[in-house]
Amino acid sequence: MNLPFKIARRYLFAKKSQNIINVVSMISVIGIAISTMAMIIVLSGFNGIEKVVEDLYNTFDPDIKITLNEGKTFRKNELQSTEIFELDGVSYGSEVIEQTVILEKGEKFEACKIKGVRADYILNTSLDTLLTEGLPDLEYEGISFCIPGAILQSRLGFTSDPRYDNQITINGMLRDKKISMTSQPFNQKKITVGGVFMTGLMTNDGKYVFSSLEFAENLLGYQDEITGLEVFAKDLSKSQLYRLKSKIEGLVGDKFKVQTREEQNALIFSATKSEKIAVFIILCFVMIIAAFSLIASLTMLILEKRKDVFTLYSIGFTKKDVRNLFFYEGVLINILGGLIGLILGLLICYLQIWFGIVPIQESIMESYPIEVEFMDIIYILITVISVGLLSSYFPVKYLVKRLEI
Repeated sequence: MNLPFKIARRYLFAKKSQNIINVVSMISVIGIAISTMAMIIVLSGFNGIEKVVEDLYNTFDPDIKITLNEGKTFRKNELQSTEIFELDGVSYGSEVIEQTVILEKGEKFEACKIKGVRADYILNTSLDTLLTEGLPDLEYEGISFCIPGAILQSRLGFTSDPRYDNQITINGMLRDKKISMTSQPFNQKKITVGGVFMTGLMTNDGKYVFSSLEFAENLLGYQDEITGLEVFAKDLSKSQLYRLKSKIEGLVGDKFKVQTREEQNALIFSATKSEKIAVFIILCFVMIIAAFSLIASLTMLILEKRKDVFTLYSIGFTKKDVRNLFFYEGVLINILGGLIGLILGLLICYLQIWFGIVPIQESIMESYPIEVEFMDIIYILITVISVGLLSSYFPVKYLVKRLEI
């Protein structure tokens, strides 16, 4: 082990002649530890929120959605849906009709979107786990059922219980129908409420009602037309999902737009990531501010050890060795603070994961979500080491030269 490093390590733990130097060194360690700990906790908190948002959208939105680049509807035979649904990695797929309609119950009205899908859609996706009441059937023995969101239910006051009036009226506008002052602009159809779903997102629970593809076609007057295809993948990694997307793009051509779930909700996911990056940058500045106490500690240590330095010169030390000695001292203080902060941060995160120490009132989650990611730890360690190297090298180089040590 090189001698300057051994002496630096000895200085780190040795008691100084002036107690204030010990205090300032301890403040440096604590400041860096708190900054590191805060980075781990805050970034893990953002990861937890991102995971919750992702899970909420995972249960509702398809892995891949195919729609027109221009226009709304297209003929079913324009896409080889069977070929797409039989690709490796695809677990289920459905043609979709999505259009704005008006739900009516008694004297209450609510605008939303009807989503016409295959009759077995709910059972073959994660939506069956979101039902708060009723059954997942959209069609049974020739009878059509609908499954609206929980917010629509609370606003209109309907139920799926067959012991009560469990029918609602859906008003859909026909595209080829001319509107006049005397004609009815909507096609009205009554349908039985088979169940109610709840995702926890207002954009879904207050916006969508599911029905069979046939019911949506009859309501809206579609003639062998759809608005898109939805593809659900098996458990694929992100890279595998994008490879599947590329295969589908090769099959559908430039006329159609193929989007992954993240691309369908680009604003939500990009906003979460941008917030995480912004917070990380702010915490980096906090760590830089904490590093000023490290500079103060090194300055005081260099002043105290001036006599020791002349002794070291007499046994063969060079100016470079002296600079290295105090540089190593600063790096060791930084690493010690970083390791303490890392351990404390991870401990707090896992205590929250295991025991839910910080609860959330009136939420779909019992406690604040935390998700520790390995790459975050790597980025934090790189930041801590980089700040330590910079805040030790330049001040030490300047002080040794300035004080003519």
